[in-house]
Amino acid sequence: MKQRNNPEEKLSTKSMDFSIVLAGCIHDVKNSLSILINRVAEVSTAIEDGENRLALEQLQYQGERINNHLIQLLVLYRIDQAQYFANISEIGIRDLIADTLDPYIPMFANKNIMVSVRCSDDLYWYIDSDLIRGVLVNIMNNLYIYAESRIEIAAWQENQTFILQIKDDGPGYPDEVFDVSMRGAQKRFSFKSSNTGLGLFFSEMAAEMHQNNGKKGYITMSNDGIDGGGCFSIVLP
Repeated sequence: MKQRNNPEEKLSTKSMDFSIVLAGCIHDVKNSLSILINRVAEVSTAIEDGENRLALEQLQYQGERINNHLIQLLVLYRIDQAQYFANISEIGIRDLIADTLDPYIPMFANKNIMVSVRCSDDLYWYIDSDLIRGVLVNIMNNLYIYAESRIEIAAWQENQTFILQIKDDGPGYPDEVFDVSMRGAQKRFSFKSSNTGLGLFFSEMAAEMHQNNGKKGYITMSNDGIDGGGCFSIVLP
């Protein structure tokens, strides 16, 4: 008599790499989310009522924020698997800032938040533009929530390093940001705030992917912004 195979035994012989499954799921969710975001944007432009347009803008913002987190997860996964290598090339910094800010300017304007940029037109630096854009997007998403009325962005070259600094007039960074190393970002997870520290961890990794002459990039944070608000800087060799 032929013996039936035990399904549980067959499953136990297979090892599942959950990280690969997770990466595939992230791709699928990102694709669906992109369709949703684009559709919300189309509907928003067709609506004249200010209150309804603001509500749709909020939905679009949350969609973009989720999409950015998914991209960060994918990049961090690839870095961890040694599948991502910094694509360094000479980039015009002012154009990079302008392109990244473009979708956020109307959103900030609707909240009466003024954004100023101080950057020379002839400032170029060797960077991975996708990584630095990801850092900027993460900061802009946070400032949409926390900035009160002003955001100041400045970029310059100093002592053979490139510095990109963003100041705001919000409440500033919480104390735990300065008390715990960003390498322990996972320890700061809070079920109350749902804050995983992913954005800061991504920013730190993005900075460190920039290396030159034995030096690595890094980020700094303080509450030396506008009227005690936050001040974020990324420094690249």
